[in-house]
Amino acid sequence: MSWTLLGHAEKVLALEAIAHGDPNVTGALLDDALGEARASVLDVHFFGGVRTVLTFEAPREELTHLVALLARARVVLDDASRAAIERASGASGNDSVAGMLSITFAHGDPDQKHEVPAVPG
Repeated sequence: MSWTLLGHAEKVLALEAIAHGDPNVTGALLDDALGEARASVLDVHFFGGVRTVLTFEAPREELTHLVALLARARVVLDDASRAAIERASGASGNDSVAGMLSITFAHGDPDQKHEVPAVPG
């Protein structure tokens, strides 16, 4: 199974970002930004109130627009992530791109707890 994950990871656009301000406000703005970029959020993992990692799929033609939308949401990508988006937006292939966005909240609460809903059955 790990070999499959390694092969898949090479095709995933890995993005790192930092966000300043209230993480709850940023989360709402981030939701709007991803919606405007026509991105589908596939999974979200919260690590206290300090870090959030989400996987998404977005149309290739929206990737450069996504950078501006994230900045508007107060989520600033690092230089390596911006370069990766540039390469991915110019590449040929599928019309959509799988990505993983890791956001560190500069003013987050490391002790914040997140409710995990029970799975029926």
